[in-house]
Amino acid sequence: MPSARLRPLALLASLAACADEADTDLDGSICAEANAAVESCLGAPPAEPLLSCGADEQQVAAEVIDGLRDAGCENLPEGKEDSLLCRALLWDPLGWCKPPAPLLGPTPSGSPTRFPIILAHGFNTSTTNFWRFNDVDTALAADGHVARLGSVPPFDTPQVRAEFLADQIDALLAETGADKVNLVCFSMGGLDCRYLVSPAGLGYADEVASVTTISSPHRGTFVADVATAVLPGTDRSGAIDALATMFGRTFSEVADDSHIVAALTSMSEAAMVDFNAEIVDADGVLYQSWAGFSSVGGLPHPDRKAEDRACTDAAGVVRMLRNPGTSDRMDPLLVGAAAFVAHGTELRPNDGVSTVASSKWGEFRGCFPADHLDAVGQIDDVAPIAQTGFDYRRFFRNLAG
Repeated sequence: MPSARLRPLALLASLAACADEADTDLDGSICAEANAAVESCLGAPPAEPLLSCGADEQQVAAEVIDGLRDAGCENLPEGKEDSLLCRALLWDPLGWCKPPAPLLGPTPSGSPTRFPIILAHGFNTSTTNFWRFNDVDTALAADGHVARLGSVPPFDTPQVRAEFLADQIDALLAETGADKVNLVCFSMGGLDCRYLVSPAGLGYADEVASVTTISSPHRGTFVADVATAVLPGTDRSGAIDALATMFGRTFSEVADDSHIVAALTSMSEAAMVDFNAEIVDADGVLYQSWAGFSSVGGLPHPDRKAEDRACTDAAGVVRMLRNPGTSDRMDPLLVGAAAFVAHGTELRPNDGVSTVASSKWGEFRGCFPADHLDAVGQIDDVAPIAQTGFDYRRFFRNLAG
C-alpha cells in the first residue's frame, strides 16, 4: 500500500490509465468532479484527464477525490509546482508537476509548396484508422498547400504498395495540372516511396520532386526479423494472410489480397540489405529524412551521449529538435517491440519501431522527440506533448512550409 503522502500519485496513475474507456457524458458526473479536483490541487488541468465515466472510472474518481482530500488539496494554489500534491511526490514520471515545455520549432510560415503533397502511410493502417496521418492533410490545406492522403494496402510489400501510389500520383497530376508531386512518407511508406521513384523500381523520378521520409526503417526493423523467424514462410502463409485480409477490410478499401508475412519480411534488417543494394536513388529527386526517438517511461538514456551520436548528420553536426532536459515517454503499446528494435542491451535510440540509424536516408534533417505513434498524432492526439513540446501538426506544417 502506498503511503498517505504518495497515495495521490497512485490514484492519478489509475486516472490516466482509464482515460480511453467508454465514451459517456461527463457533465455533472463524479468523473468531472475528479478532473476539477486534480486541477484545483495542481493549479493546472491534468495532462490526461478522465474522458469517460463508466463504473470503473467512477470508482477511480471517488478514490482520487478522497485521496486529494486526505492530502489537504482543497484550495487553488498559486502554481502547480508549489501545490501540496507536487511537494509530496518523490517521483513525477508523467510530468504532472512540471510546466508544459515550450513548443518545438518555429511558428509555421512560408508559401504553399510549388507541387502538391501526397502523404504516404505506413504498415497496418489506412487513411482512417490507427497510425494514420491524424488530420495532417487538413492542417496543410489550411496553410494553402494542396495535400492528399495516399492509400495503399496495409499488409503488403513495398513493390505492391508502390503501384497504388503510382496510380494516385497520376490522378493528382491530372487533377491539378502540376508537373510533379512531393512525397511525405511515414514508416513503411518511406520504402514504398523509394521503390516508386527508383529507376530499379517504378521509375517515377520525372513525376516526383522530393521524397521526405519520417521514421522509416530504411535498414529494417529487428522486430520484423523476430516476427518472421516465428511465422511460416511466405510459401505457407495462406491462413495468416487470409486473416490479415479479413482484418484489413475493416479499415481499408484496398486490403482485398493481403500478404502480411511478405510485408514483415520486406521490413526485416536482413531483407533491407538486398533492397538497398537494388533500389538506388533517382537522379534529380531530393531525398531527405527525419527520425523520431523516445524512451521507456520517459527516462533519460543511460548513455547520455547515445542520442547525440545517433542524431549526428554526415557532416558531424548533431541535429536534434528538442527542449534541453526533456525525454519523450514511449506509448506502452510500443514498449514490447522497442526491446527488439533497440537490439536488447545495445539500447540503440529508437521510436519503438525504427532506430534513428535506420531512419536516416538522403539528407538527414534531424531527430524529434516522439515515438512512432506520436509522429503522426496518434493515438488521436489533440494537443502538443506537454513533456517535450512536440506538436506533430506544427512539425508537418514547418516541414511543408
